[in-house]
Amino acid sequence: MITQKDEREYIELVEGLRDTLYRLARSIVLDDAEVDDVLQDLYERAWRARDRVLNSQYPRAFLCRMARNIAIDRWRQRSRHRDDMALGSVTSLFDGDKGVDMSDMASITRRLIAQLPERQRLSLQMRDVEGYEIEEIALVLECDESSVRMNLSRARKSIREQLITYMNYGVK
Repeated sequence: MITQKDEREYIELVEGLRDTLYRLARSIVLDDAEVDDVLQDLYERAWRARDRVLNSQYPRAFLCRMARNIAIDRWRQRSRHRDDMALGSVTSLFDGDKGVDMSDMASITRRLIAQLPERQRLSLQMRDVEGYEIEEIALVLECDESSVRMNLSRARKSIREQLITYMNYGVK
């Protein structure tokens, strides 16, 4: 039975994670309109499972895992209907004039991050942007901590190498 104290605690938890959940879902579905649907679905499911959320050892990780799973399901549904939509389908930065037209390093970095494989992208997002601990990320991604560390290392190395290539105008 949920008490009013539990409901307040749950609402505070969800309110405190609102931006994190948004960014996490956005990093998967890559579409602002779709993110709203993912979050609506998440809030509905999480409310029904609020006992489990509050009683879990890591309630933040529990909600993030739910958000991740719902976002992946939405992305899969959408990609079935539109074959041209792929998770890493961001146009390469180094094709034609696109790289030349981009002057904002933050924009370039966001695009590079969007091109990373899912686990690398989510690990990087959760660790470097959201500040989650390795253990929590492992729970969300349903893998071990060494996998999270490996994904972080590979993601950072990939972005660093691509930025260096970009900064050197493609000359190695």
